[in-house]
Amino acid sequence: MTKQPKVRKPHPVLHGIGLVLSVILLVAVLVGTYVLSTMATIIDSFIGAPSGHYSDAEIADTKVKAEALAADVEAEGTVLVQNNGNTLPLAADNKKINVFGWASTAWLGGGSGSGGVSGVNTDLLAALTAYGVAYNTELTDMYKDFQDGREYTRTLSAWPEQSGRLYEPDINNRTYYTQSMLDNAKSFSDTAVVVIGRLAGESNDATKQQYKRTEKGGDIVVDDTRTMLELTTEEENLLNYVGANYAHVVVLINSTNVMELGQIETIPGIDACLIAGLSGSEGATAVPEVLWGDREPSGRTADTWAYDLTTAASYANAGIEGVGKYSDADGLYPADGTTNGNLDTPYAYEQVSYVDYAEGIYIGYKWYETADAEGYWDAESNEHGTGYDAVVQYPFGYGLSYTSFDWKVTDAANGSALTKDGNVTVNVTVTNTGDRAGKDVVQLYYTAPYTAGEIEKSSVELGAFAKTKELAPGESEEVTLTIPVSDMASYDAYDANHNGFTGYELDAGDYIFTVRHDAHDVDDDANATITCSLPAGVQYAEDTVTGNAVSNKFTGSDAVDGVSLDGSDSDQNITYLTRADFAGTFPKTNTLTRAMTDNVKVLNRYTADDANGWINDADEAITTGAKNGLKIEDNGETTDLGFRLGSDFNDPRWDALLDQLTVDEMENLYINAYGGLAELKSVGKSKSKDADGPAQIGGFTGMGAGTGFPSSSTLAQTWNADLAQEEGRTIGTQALQNGYTGWYAPATNMHRSPFNGRNYEYYSEDSLLSGVICGNTVTGANQAGVYTYVKHFICNDGESGIYRDSVYTWMTEQTLRETYLRPFRMLVEDYDAVGLMSSYNRIGAVWAGGSEALLTGILRDEWGFDGAVITDYCDHHSYMNGDQALRAGGSLWMAGFTGGEMAFETGSNSYLQALRRATKEALYMYLHVRVTNRDYADSIGDTTAVRHAFTTSVFGWRHLVVLIDIVAVVLFALAVRGVVIDVKLRKAAKTEKKNF
Repeated sequence: MTKQPKVRKPHPVLHGIGLVLSVILLVAVLVGTYVLSTMATIIDSFIGAPSGHYSDAEIADTKVKAEALAADVEAEGTVLVQNNGNTLPLAADNKKINVFGWASTAWLGGGSGSGGVSGVNTDLLAALTAYGVAYNTELTDMYKDFQDGREYTRTLSAWPEQSGRLYEPDINNRTYYTQSMLDNAKSFSDTAVVVIGRLAGESNDATKQQYKRTEKGGDIVVDDTRTMLELTTEEENLLNYVGANYAHVVVLINSTNVMELGQIETIPGIDACLIAGLSGSEGATAVPEVLWGDREPSGRTADTWAYDLTTAASYANAGIEGVGKYSDADGLYPADGTTNGNLDTPYAYEQVSYVDYAEGIYIGYKWYETADAEGYWDAESNEHGTGYDAVVQYPFGYGLSYTSFDWKVTDAANGSALTKDGNVTVNVTVTNTGDRAGKDVVQLYYTAPYTAGEIEKSSVELGAFAKTKELAPGESEEVTLTIPVSDMASYDAYDANHNGFTGYELDAGDYIFTVRHDAHDVDDDANATITCSLPAGVQYAEDTVTGNAVSNKFTGSDAVDGVSLDGSDSDQNITYLTRADFAGTFPKTNTLTRAMTDNVKVLNRYTADDANGWINDADEAITTGAKNGLKIEDNGETTDLGFRLGSDFNDPRWDALLDQLTVDEMENLYINAYGGLAELKSVGKSKSKDADGPAQIGGFTGMGAGTGFPSSSTLAQTWNADLAQEEGRTIGTQALQNGYTGWYAPATNMHRSPFNGRNYEYYSEDSLLSGVICGNTVTGANQAGVYTYVKHFICNDGESGIYRDSVYTWMTEQTLRETYLRPFRMLVEDYDAVGLMSSYNRIGAVWAGGSEALLTGILRDEWGFDGAVITDYCDHHSYMNGDQALRAGGSLWMAGFTGGEMAFETGSNSYLQALRRATKEALYMYLHVRVTNRDYADSIGDTTAVRHAFTTSVFGWRHLVVLIDIVAVVLFALAVRGVVIDVKLRKAAKTEKKNF
């Protein structure tokens, strides 16, 4: 019997479904491919850039070292502020403790926002366990059941009253603290450690009310009588209880912000207190080591801790209550329908906001110490003391030790005359007179002559400091402290001393130098006070480093941006605090509202007329697309030319290189700077990645993250420049190992007010300490071969409640230069910073990122900065305008995920010259740190310190997209083929049936 051939049947339903699905897939893939193509530059910034191809062993080795370094920073940044009866260190045989306070179960490694850490891998409780100390889990379990973590940990998606919520059951509430639990706790250990925690962060200042949860799942209780930076009544009750019931009581402060802690002193039984700062992802391992004395708490406060924060001169003009509202600004940005995306729900701005820096130069200790010198505190009297002692709990620079030290001033030029370009040098021999090893911090302050009603001056100012090495008992070390005479110059914007000069100057008279343990306490050595004289006033018409002319850029008719920064020509009517009349000018309340004048309104947004008015017909055309054959990189390796150009911004070969670039390349580099620097094929530059995270590279936005270090405020409390440099070098190395060549950090805005949301991300209330610690961090990153964008330039010193976007910020030019610009000036002139990031706020009437006075007048024309200035992330291009930034002196526009485009004219020679300049600045930044890295490796004789060449992977995301496109097309073709075959089979079947 002959076998019949199998008859093929059509499958119309199956193939029809397949065709529909393949069409849907093909359309989706094509749409996706189009969308991805529009975002290609941004995607490249995260997953498409070349890599250094570091080995797993190299990465693991760096991680181990980084975690050890983080613990060092945490230990040295921990400040011992109280230690009654030498309670600390705890006894070695005390291996069981009770850990009280809800915050012990929500330990903070960082604040919230771009400066935080991605997670806390080792918190206090884990650190205790690892150290071999048992803690009372009955207490811990109760706290976790009461409230399992903070409800709002991201300040960028919460209101301040949400992210700032405080959680604590009352010790007297037996629903939570049952009698048996309390009895068990006393049986478990006679030692109580109480943790107090506070969280603030980006876009949210600390609140001047308390929003509390005191019952599990209960309503939020609002206490209008206390700020969130005070202890709650529940915390106070807890401290009273443990003080009365435990032999050893230690308080740990785990806070993003300075707090009011007077009860630590007045509640009986509170023995010791440590300001632990924010420990990063791993650094909490050092906390038990400090508690038990394996490590010495050698930290010093980086801010003044007052008993009552309302005594700060900035208080009335800080936080959301310190923000004013322009009364006639409807339709102006941002009250034009613009939404704030940094809250838990979209919020349309209802006001155009301003903040007055009415306190002038008097922030932090410069206020408290000067007010004391003027007798402002004389009438103060309370349970803490009288006068200054009733106002300030822990002065700036304060910290105790487990050991003791003696200082001897061994060399000081007492009675000598100062010279314009000279230095004042003081040598101090520090001897450990105790029985434990430890480190000490020596601080040198100066007092300049002051005449009432003339140039504003604080009564003392930090001029230099030094931290000793670890000294064994009986060991000594001599430290040298040097203050350049020019560093003491005040900026006189108004010719207040009537000598016909405006600028930096020194008044004639006696200058007193004091060796101090903190901003208030002079050492008792007979030579700790030194007096030098300046026979005649000195003026600095030129910058002392660059030799460039210095002049008013923000004041009166000299204001480059068109409106005086002090508000004097725009009816701001601000009364600035003056030492001549502290009582009469102290800012008691802020100005809630005022009208906006026309000269301010016209600068609300950049316009086409502004761009056209910037054209200079004398500007020459630029050359583009030349075939000169020059390359700065070759297969990831920096060429000899690249090193040469990175060594010298003025090298003549720059012109030939820049001539090769096309306008499209330069615009792409400028506009699409979010996440990295674009590829420039014409000069051989490969795509490169940048990432955020002052405490953790890649921890906020990156695809791959390094170790989370303790916060910048904790690092500042170390007062250790070498440690800061090592941290910068380590973060730089981890950046490279994760594929990044640029770092959106560090950040050195000022702790203008304790309520600033990002104080944890910044260093200090003092400009010098901020500049030194930040500068050394930058130096370390440079040595690793990573460029930094130091932020935020300038005066993003608070979040203005929730109104940081375009807030008008008013102050005197003296305040701007001496307090807020000084750390940045140090970074540029002393620490070789080649990248800066501008800020969201306005400086006066103009966006800081579009201020020609700032970016060109001061930064480049005075300080001689040759590097790149990038904008902060630009949510709203009508305000953070790329056209404006470029023309003002900016180099890179962080236009955001969706990219951007130039809104105004792009055909003039002036525009093209600006674009070429910006490209050169970005390339110089990119190359300069490679020179620094090469030179650093040579200096230490270690070739492994040289950064790896970055090369592109063989298979990238574009290849994957093409592969997916091909698969989708093939599947569609197969589906079509199936349908076609079905049609043919049906036709054949019909024909066969007809013939039959």
